Amino acid sequence: MCLSALAHEPEACLVILLVDAKREVKVRDSRVHIVWAEDLGFTDYLKCAFKYNIIELNTALKPHAALRLLERFDRVIYLDPDICVYAPLASVHQALEKDSFALTPHALSPYSGEGKPGDQDLLRFGAFNLGFFAARADSRSRAILKWWDERCRELCYYEPQSGLGVDQKWMDLAPAFFEGTILLRDPGLNVAFWNLHERKLSCVNGQWLVNGDLPLCFVHFSSFVDDDAQAIAGKQTRYAPGSRPDFSAAGQVYRNYLARATQAVELADTQYAYASFADGHALSPALRRFYAMSSHPAVTSAANPFTSSAVLQFARNNRLLTQGPAMFGPATFKQQGGYARQQAFIGIMFRLALRILGPDRYFFLLRYLSNYTSILNQQDIALVLDQRLGR
Repeated sequence: MCLSALAHEPEACLVILLVDAKREVKVRDSRVHIVWAEDLGFTDYLKCAFKYNIIELNTALKPHAALRLLERFDRVIYLDPDICVYAPLASVHQALEKDSFALTPHALSPYSGEGKPGDQDLLRFGAFNLGFFAARADSRSRAILKWWDERCRELCYYEPQSGLGVDQKWMDLAPAFFEGTILLRDPGLNVAFWNLHERKLSCVNGQWLVNGDLPLCFVHFSSFVDDDAQAIAGKQTRYAPGSRPDFSAAGQVYRNYLARATQAVELADTQYAYASFADGHALSPALRRFYAMSSHPAVTSAANPFTSSAVLQFARNNRLLTQGPAMFGPATFKQQGGYARQQAFIGIMFRLALRILGPDRYFFLLRYLSNYTSILNQQDIALVLDQRLGR
């Protein structure tokens, strides 16, 4: 991302926010600067690192990092790390001349036919894709970022059944809550698998275009498939491998940048520091959630839960330590497909419940479960877990 951005925005200051414990990292390009998350001054940073998984934590820090950078720069443009830039971001700079905060919709037109994503998926994941945003240094953008920062400190969970989609779903509210928010409808911005139904890519005399006449500014290679150059993305079902040679050709440019990037960075240790306690016990996803819900003084008072004997005892008493490698994020379609037998068994149990309960009580049971399946809504269980630690 940084190499491609500098190729088209050479005057930009490129900053990488590294959300991990500090270690030695060597970047051979002096135009790229590293900021460590623990140096941002983020309140209760280690507590957030414990309660959030890696995706939740990274996204939670975005608004705070932007606020800090706006203390030094007159504008900040955020790009996800899986983005490749193909042209100067002229329409973004133009928008920030008069507006304070810019977003891009996932798509500019409805979906049709079968396959994912569809309109209903946008209701679930959010109207805007927060792999990009841009902010100008003024009071209106700071108001947006401060509100967003507050929400992300407390509720940056991936819990769709509770209406939470990490940092992204909150931005659905921003255009209504705050003046100065603009929705950029430039189809050259944030091209990705979720808007290919309305965008065709081409390269003419070395210039990448969208729909034949507009500059392709950047592509978001979300759900990128490393080992298949013809695959579109892992989290979509609308396009079979090889069905979009235009997108695959743009992907080859991205692959070339990735190859260059591996030669530009030296990192001795790639282990995620916040995946386990200091003694090596891996954190389970359930432990992160029940830790966040705990009201036990010994648990909540620990400034560093990764080294806290009380938090470790809380995990042991409630059998919340994982037996395998730590899980970082939501399961992918591929991972979900590996549980066919378990899914079949669950289906049998639900059919049995329907026969026993009848249609009315079965309907309301599912309504209840749709809320209760989020650990964040299992306060009764959280209370019992706290009691096991004692006072």
